[in-house]
Amino acid sequence: MDHFKFRKKRYDVIDRVVLGRKTYLFTKQLSSGPRRRYLAFDPVAGPGGALRIVQLMENSGDAWQRVGVLQRLSQHNPELPQILEFHRLKGEIGTVETWLEGNDLRWWIRKMRSSDRQRLGTPESLRLFRQLAHALHHLHRHCGVVHADIKPANIIVNNRSRRLALIDFGSAWNVERTNRRHHGDGRSDIYSAPEVLTNRTGVDFRADYFSLAAVCFETLALQPPYDGLGGRAGLPEYEDERGSLYVPPSELSREKDKLARFLWAAIDQLFAATLSLEPGDRPANGNDWLARWDAVVDQLQTKTSESLASRLLASVMNWMNRP
Repeated sequence: MDHFKFRKKRYDVIDRVVLGRKTYLFTKQLSSGPRRRYLAFDPVAGPGGALRIVQLMENSGDAWQRVGVLQRLSQHNPELPQILEFHRLKGEIGTVETWLEGNDLRWWIRKMRSSDRQRLGTPESLRLFRQLAHALHHLHRHCGVVHADIKPANIIVNNRSRRLALIDFGSAWNVERTNRRHHGDGRSDIYSAPEVLTNRTGVDFRADYFSLAAVCFETLALQPPYDGLGGRAGLPEYEDERGSLYVPPSELSREKDKLARFLWAAIDQLFAATLSLEPGDRPANGNDWLARWDAVVDQLQTKTSESLASRLLASVMNWMNRP
């Protein structure tokens, strides 16, 4: 079977696809359906070539516009996919994105469930998600686009930058066209907001607020909100149970005794508001939403700095008091 080597590792070639004037060697299909993603190799990118992500999606005017705007935004935003180029291919659009070296959050959550040592930690998780919230707001404000498929599998923890990167914008839609979404767009079950699952009209950015908070909640508590139901708790069949399903992350986290009560209170308030099953009860706009994230992370960072200073002072005093 045809193959190539990259960084001393062998990859089998499952297909060769020409985009523009380059031939990409496809080595693994990452997703299927109308929006297919592949791990591919560009043999002429630099002296040793480079791995890329190639996505093939339906050719439409909306898709071209969205990809073009995202390409400009991603150039200065490491939390969004770095789109290097895009091309027309047999009735489809082919985008070429940088490949991020790292594992997705789905992998991290599985590891954290099985081991006390393999964890991101509450302050670190909230800091990373705050950065991602700012990137998402940037996308909302400048593109008018709802990502619509935020879930652990679509968030990569970059090994090099130690940042989160949001990937797979194949389900994204323009807010003005929410009434004409394709069936299945943005429906990742427990991570989707209730209004998406019930196909309500007027779905907007607050659906992304819910999804990002649901993923972050699971990172802290190691289970999705609403007793594992996530956004499904907003479906009619759970109407009588909603009041008892939600448990704040402070009561579920393995680190509940490692943070002060006032810090957990701020964290609980952030998630209670953002994970409301009714979109009208979530933050009304991006500025309000980001202000809540910033307030929580700033409190955590201040407390961490104070704790570090106290430990350093104690170490100095112990050293000075030695006989």
